[in-house]
Amino acid sequence: MTEIRHLKHRPAKKSQRRAPTVAKGVCVFLGLLSAAHGQEAVRMSMASAEAAEARRRAATTIGYYNLKLGPTAWNFGTGLGVEYNSNVNNTESNPEGDLIFRPQLNTRLVWPVSDQNTLNLALGAGYSAYVNNPQLDRAFITPGSELSFDLYVGDFWINLHDRFSITENSYQDPTVVGTGNYSQLQNALGLATTWDLNKVIVRVGYDHVNYDPLNGGNSQNGGGQPSGYSEVFSTSAGYALKPGMLLGLELGGSLISYTTTTTNTPYSNANQWNVGGFYDAPVTEYIHFTGHAGYTVYSPEANGALTTVSDFTGIYAQLDITHRVNQYVNYTLSGGRTISVAFSGGTIDRYFADWQANWKILRKVSLGTSFHFEHGSQVFAGSETYDQYGPGISLSRPITAKLTSSLGYQFYWRDSNLPGRNYVLSVVSLNLNYAF
Repeated sequence: MTEIRHLKHRPAKKSQRRAPTVAKGVCVFLGLLSAAHGQEAVRMSMASAEAAEARRRAATTIGYYNLKLGPTAWNFGTGLGVEYNSNVNNTESNPEGDLIFRPQLNTRLVWPVSDQNTLNLALGAGYSAYVNNPQLDRAFITPGSELSFDLYVGDFWINLHDRFSITENSYQDPTVVGTGNYSQLQNALGLATTWDLNKVIVRVGYDHVNYDPLNGGNSQNGGGQPSGYSEVFSTSAGYALKPGMLLGLELGGSLISYTTTTTNTPYSNANQWNVGGFYDAPVTEYIHFTGHAGYTVYSPEANGALTTVSDFTGIYAQLDITHRVNQYVNYTLSGGRTISVAFSGGTIDRYFADWQANWKILRKVSLGTSFHFEHGSQVFAGSETYDQYGPGISLSRPITAKLTSSLGYQFYWRDSNLPGRNYVLSVVSLNLNYAF
């Protein structure tokens, strides 16, 4: 019988204790989107910080890794989701509903190769099976999946990583209209180095990011997903004004190339640069604020019939507030402005706001509510401007010590200035998750 026991974690050295916390202080999680962002350097840095925080939480949770295989420790879980989508093709007229089954497997591995080196694996993968539209069946890999290696050398924390995901919910990308045949593989291979100088934290990162459509489809105006890659560079320096309060500067750049293009892709290549600042601090004992803001320059190269293009410049921002009101209620409010790559390769200037709240008002039942709003417009002239918004609600309850259930509802309304590109859809989901 396989040995199962709680794992004892060795005491961390100073540089090990500070590195994940510092990474979180330098950057916080930015809501993951299926498309690439214009401020790619900022996004990649935030994703790196979130991955480090997830590893830290797992490592410090007693009994999280409960399966010991040789020198490695594992955690396994499985799930089954059932979802009804009232408009699987995101169409304005004649919306078609479908029932979708999603079995899923989750695992996390930690391998302490030495006192200074640790190998980590996080993976969530599954399959979506459509009852009435089997042509839309596809595999998926959840955002947050990664293989990474942590090294600690003196005051340096070096993280080598390969982060990967396959996104497949078209309604989560507001630039997708008229198709449910949506699936994209995103892979980011790179490294991040954090230099801990006590009061000063310096961070440098590089990622090679590939975007490959697995299901391209055709949108209503005749285009699908382009494939491409980005070379992403980022650096930041923060000063600890006092414990828990970090203020600093960030600089980044991205070289974007499309290896294949569609009829809707106005640009063949582009480069983007951004410079700005960040601030991360508790406002009170119960309120925490994180902000990123700066200036970005997006410089595209023309593709096909589009013979003249101009640079796009403007302010980018990402603001997050977390508030624990009391033992029963906490919420997160985030919003900002960013430059994103659309489904068909065009570039979107997007403003967004998200609110999420957790309510612990019923015994053994967790209630969650949310509201999402996004306003976007194509950077090049004469194209679409849209709004997408809608509320969501979820209920979750443990059935046994290892089995939990959740029921959710999400509503989306998309409004466009172009004919035929509005839609309304509802998503009802039931999920069962078992932790071994």
